[in-house]
Amino acid sequence: MHLEQLTGRADMHIHTNVSDGIAPVHQVLDHIARHTHLNVIAITDHDRLDASLWAYEHRARYPFEIVPGLEVTTREGHVLALWVTQPIPRALSLKETVAAIHAQGGIAIIAHPIEPTIDFAAARRHLFDPAGLINSEIDAIEVFNAGAFTPGCNWLAQRVYQDRGITLVGNSDAHMPSSIGSGITRFRGSTAADLRDSLANGWTAVEGKRWHITTYLKLLRTGIQWTLSASSRAKLPSTHPTPL
Repeated sequence: MHLEQLTGRADMHIHTNVSDGIAPVHQVLDHIARHTHLNVIAITDHDRLDASLWAYEHRARYPFEIVPGLEVTTREGHVLALWVTQPIPRALSLKETVAAIHAQGGIAIIAHPIEPTIDFAAARRHLFDPAGLINSEIDAIEVFNAGAFTPGCNWLAQRVYQDRGITLVGNSDAHMPSSIGSGITRFRGSTAADLRDSLANGWTAVEGKRWHITTYLKLLRTGIQWTLSASSRAKLPSTHPTPL
């Protein structure tokens, strides 16, 4: 499909301060409305649905469509779970995670598959065993991540997966509002339903540019604080049967 036919613009990988982003969800959504031309977005905090469900509940306020979701931490990398409204447990295998997403009628997208600074073992496996990743029944692969830290990992992901019959997507992985839309998926149509149809049929193209170095520096302090906070929470007895 020609690029001019892919008129929709989606960013399906955005964080808020519910996980390791810096801004609350309402500020994120206001920024998108005022400063971007996105048609569809998803708030995908790490293993938390709070902000995403708030955004989805208030979606009528905004001039773009909102897909509920989260970024799930698996034993084999991170997965964007879209069109889901119930928690997905952490630390399952990739295949178990994909099955849990599909059980909710959701779409599973592998995030930053060859970024070694996030999960070296998973990145190595996704680079040298692409068939194994595809056989997990993943629906799409994020081959452009604007926040990818390692030079060349986006290029490698595109080279490895571009001719394997799997849908390819791009996202910003924004952790601050100014980065939203720095990576996008172009798709046919303009609605969330159109996006889902395009993901199912491979009617996508990726575009964008990496974050500026100053963005990484601004986020460094926030990331360290969030990691320390997450570590402290992990040592406390859980009051939830399933982690949010």
